[in-house]
Amino acid sequence: MKTKKIPLKARKALAEGNIREANKLLGDYYSLKGTVIEGKRLGRTLGFPTANLKLNELSPLFLANGVYAVRIKYKTVIYNGMVNIGIRPTFEQHELTIEVNLFDFSDDLYGQDLTLFFIDRIRDEMKFPNIEALKHQISLDKTSIQELLTGGNQSDSYTQ
Repeated sequence: MKTKKIPLKARKALAEGNIREANKLLGDYYSLKGTVIEGKRLGRTLGFPTANLKLNELSPLFLANGVYAVRIKYKTVIYNGMVNIGIRPTFEQHELTIEVNLFDFSDDLYGQDLTLFFIDRIRDEMKFPNIEALKHQISLDKTSIQELLTGGNQSDSYTQ
């Protein structure tokens, strides 16, 4: 298997966080594949459990840090969700992480493979003054992403 080739214009769009433009240039949804690994369980303490993803070698990361609307393929099922790519500045972290929150899902995913299909970028990663402000923003993000993903404007061509 070879690493998927991403044209320079699409890589530029991804690096700028312009997912819709990148998807148009690619003719498909930009996707990443990886395995769920043990994390610090920060999402769970915030009320938004996340699966921390370790990318496989065939999934190059070209994305700007931020919060994204995604669809997640787990086994043969597609879930709506959101992902934060970044360094978690509110927690004074400096290691890049990919944290996925699957909507309406509660099973254990450790060691499982996921494929993320990027639909849109919602916002930049931000440092919040406190945990309550972060929790409030994540709640707003989730509502916004749910509306986007259930609006009927997205094709499911990636589910094959």
